Amino acid sequence: MTCFSKFYKKEKMVSRTLDIDEELYTELERLSNDVYDASISKLVNAAIENLIKTENIQIYERKKTSYVSRSFLIRGSFLEGLYNLKRKYRVPIYLLVNIAIRNVLVEEKADQVLKMEYLKSEEGTVK
Repeated sequence: MTCFSKFYKKEKMVSRTLDIDEELYTELERLSNDVYDASISKLVNAAIENLIKTENIQIYERKKTSYVSRSFLIRGSFLEGLYNLKRKYRVPIYLLVNIAIRNVLVEEKADQVLKMEYLKSEEGTVK
């Protein structure tokens, strides 16, 4: 394996307009602009890939927030995986994508907390 193997192979990208929880989308914008060298569509694709692999479909309660319609380029194989999950769990595609995004954002926050705790513990041991 070369260092290039961390990149996806070329695949047909499909444009889809989906209703996304506004709070989730705002967090994706922040991550895309300030943290990762990735477009929002790439972050969404990573979230969808994770959902397809884990099938961690948990309906979450929203905090009186609104949805915004946004267009994304989704990998063809991931879109197919979403349709399989839709058939299996009877959950609409837009909701599956929101769940996927929320799942990875929860993981992201947990990871940040662990990093902060680690850094604080390292400060106490370094003199």
